[in-house]
Amino acid sequence: MTSTRAIALSLSLVVSACSGDSNDHSAPAGMHVHADGTVHQDEPVAGTAEHGHVHTDRIALGEVKVGSHTISVFQVAKIEPGQEGDFDLDFATGTTLPAAVRGWIGDESSIGSMRVRFQAETATRLHGHPEVPKPLADGSLLWIEIEGIDGPQKGSIAFRK
Repeated sequence: MTSTRAIALSLSLVVSACSGDSNDHSAPAGMHVHADGTVHQDEPVAGTAEHGHVHTDRIALGEVKVGSHTISVFQVAKIEPGQEGDFDLDFATGTTLPAAVRGWIGDESSIGSMRVRFQAETATRLHGHPEVPKPLADGSLLWIEIEGIDGPQKGSIAFRK
């Protein structure tokens, strides 16, 4: 591909991602579009940056059971009060990702916390950026809530500061 064609393709991706049409979630093969319009590659290759971080630096926090789902939780960046956290939720291969997964940092009530929706990053991974409260209360956890047929189910896991 010539550099002119590559630049034209890049510009068309930027224009389509920034068009403001929240219903247009089309993307070239091997790419996906987040709800905020950003375009990313599917399944990052080890050592490549995505969302401003390197997935090889993921810290495994363990597993949490939420409803019928067992989720492997990874922290992708250091926790800084007043900033966004950065987490991956990995589901087993062959599992259908839940339609609505929300998360927050704090206590179970979520009072003083901002709930965020985790977005599909791959066929088995959700990615989210819950805001870290400032000040961060002792005992705060990452809470994960899945909307199920019996109502919301939630679980929590400790993160690293």
